[in-house]
Amino acid sequence: MEGKSWILKILYVFLGLIIVFLVYSHYEYRNIKIKTIEIKSKDLPKEFDGKRVLFVADFQYDTMARYNRKQQKKAIELINAQKKDMILLGGDYATWEKNIPKFYEDAKDIRIPELGVYAIYGNHEYPGAEETAENMKKLGFNLLVNENRKITINNENIYIAGVTDLWHGKPDAKKALEGLKKEDFVLFLTHNPEYFEEMTGNEKEKADMTLAGHTHAGQVTFFGKIIMSAIKDKKKYGYGMKEYNGQKIYITSGLGGAFLEMFIRFFAQPEIVIFELKRIN
Repeated sequence: MEGKSWILKILYVFLGLIIVFLVYSHYEYRNIKIKTIEIKSKDLPKEFDGKRVLFVADFQYDTMARYNRKQQKKAIELINAQKKDMILLGGDYATWEKNIPKFYEDAKDIRIPELGVYAIYGNHEYPGAEETAENMKKLGFNLLVNENRKITINNENIYIAGVTDLWHGKPDAKKALEGLKKEDFVLFLTHNPEYFEEMTGNEKEKADMTLAGHTHAGQVTFFGKIIMSAIKDKKKYGYGMKEYNGQKIYITSGLGGAFLEMFIRFFAQPEIVIFELKRIN
């Protein structure tokens, strides 16, 4: 009997830990943090000094069987609530193709700031790339397909460049950065951070900052240590600000995602990132 009692105690403790894990993970999933990061550059024109760029990726508020529409609407409300001059969208707007229309229905509520909205494809936009392009156009968002767009204030310019997805598209940084010089201020978008490995030194030097998503910061981690991720080098490109050979890349944890059909995150909190542009002399 005493042996059975110990077994029951162990089972109760194990069950209690699972309950605590699930409760906390659901709480973390629902609480989106707002993260502010300065981008300092001598290439930044004076007219853009102090401008705020909002960056989000990986909405993915769906599983095979469910769609968390309430949380998606909350994320859009938070995006609208932030002070910003521009929005950048880093791909993966839903996980399952059948759910993509639901994202676009809610995305109509995203208020377009003064300098516009710029987006790229993620791996989950394939197949369905044409549908994504059509919907982005209807929403008034600028979809970047291996290209760049010039943003002008009083005859001073910055550029937003973006490539297609590493897995299912044909990303071409050379084409996306065509016509740009190293002294131009450029924000470069790629959904998968491992595309950074395929860029040449010259291409990286043209970008003042590369922005990526895809990893969800591990979604469910071991107290912040990424165990599983859709990239090969989890340490190098798992999450956060990285700098290699003087070139910077920021990998966001994204907004949504799921684990085993559950809307949870564990030490991989979802985020909205605000980049404050600062000119240095």
